[in-house]
Amino acid sequence: MKHTIFAGRKVMLPIARDARVLEVGGGDSPSPRSDVLVDFALEPRERWGGRIERDDRPLVLARGEALPFRDKAFDYVIAFHVLEHSEHPEVFLSELQRVASAGYIETPSFWSERVLPLSVHRTEVAAIDDGSGPMLVIRKKPAPVCDPLLERAFKAKMNEGALAAISPGAWVTRFHWQGRIPYTVVNPEADSVWPVEPASHDDFNPRTRVRRILVAGAAAVFALRRRLRGASRIRATVRLH
Repeated sequence: MKHTIFAGRKVMLPIARDARVLEVGGGDSPSPRSDVLVDFALEPRERWGGRIERDDRPLVLARGEALPFRDKAFDYVIAFHVLEHSEHPEVFLSELQRVASAGYIETPSFWSERVLPLSVHRTEVAAIDDGSGPMLVIRKKPAPVCDPLLERAFKAKMNEGALAAISPGAWVTRFHWQGRIPYTVVNPEADSVWPVEPASHDDFNPRTRVRRILVAGAAAVFALRRRLRGASRIRATVRLH
């Protein structure tokens, strides 16, 4: 139950009712609150899930490092488990704050990426407050898998059930920002570039049945709200370069 409640965070973001919302990298499960979606491919590349299913929202094929929108075209931008995939996190974050006035960034937590690394993730991300406010601290990974022995030992503990009591929030880094995104890349000289996994139509869905039902219900509610607001108003505010 706690995992299902935690999953609702993507719906309960602090977004004004009339805000124009962009989501970068929503894949096959974008936030119901998003008005415009961006993905770099329709196929499930670098993620679990199936091919993106189109709905009433505009979908733009582009990379997060080169968003084809005018400055401040949106009030809010969601980047949910996308930053960790970027080969150039500085450029990615610069683009988010260029096209929006505020937003939400989520990645795997620094420690979870260290003990359960994914080859398609190129950075480790933490949110640290040194007294002057929270800041994203980013470390580029030197290789797809940083420490195979650590990963093996951690998985053994997970399989034993020794880590079942860990709060779901401990597995992720959550970061809300407004105006600008304070961040630092501790090793900007690192080259976190390796081949992208080929596209595959994977029908695996990591979400539970209850979560899928809740997401579908929320999507229906927000779709009705978009129709009442008028989809033409949303499209009019998003002018591609």
